[in-house]
Amino acid sequence: MADMSFSKPNSTSLDRGPDTGLLSRTDHRETAENYNGEVFRYGVYRIAVCRDGIQWLFQRQRPKFPAGGAAWDTLGYCVTKSGLTRLVRAHIGCDVPELDALPERFQRRCRDE
Repeated sequence: MADMSFSKPNSTSLDRGPDTGLLSRTDHRETAENYNGEVFRYGVYRIAVCRDGIQWLFQRQRPKFPAGGAAWDTLGYCVTKSGLTRLVRAHIGCDVPELDALPERFQRRCRDE
């Protein structure tokens, strides 16, 4: 998973990439729209890695509001792919093919990584 965060120079008011227009920043808050631990999205649902790097989060997007934008509510936490699959099926009602790419157990990462 690539870290897309960057430092904003004090002299500019807009952050632009060479060919991509405005760049978006990633956020460390698990409920943020642009959370840097996101693995993938499936409609209004997403799978993310918790900020401590110890488990997957299964989240549902709240409706967008003009002042605050979208936020995400965590519906469950899982360390096994089978547990995550059961949770996804219970909420979505079907299998999500992107889950096949995940390992059988969450691979805990060290804080220094």
